[in-house]
Amino acid sequence: MDYTIVIDGADCYPWTETFVIWPRRSVSGAPLFWTKAYKRKVWVVWGTGFHMEPETQYATAFDLLTYDDNNYIKT
Repeated sequence: MDYTIVIDGADCYPWTETFVIWPRRSVSGAPLFWTKAYKRKVWVVWGTGFHMEPETQYATAFDLLTYDDNNYIKT
């Protein structure tokens, strides 16, 4: 199913530095555990825009340099 990420809407936050204690996946798919990473809260719009869910994304510093937000809506 197609999805769109809303990065600049209500209740969305920029990347902030955090420490990952529990296992998570980064935006590139790499596993993160017991390490320093960055996280942000975004809204994911599924399908035609009728259903939205909040999602927390995690990334390493390298992910932030190489991650392309090509599937997002900036409001």
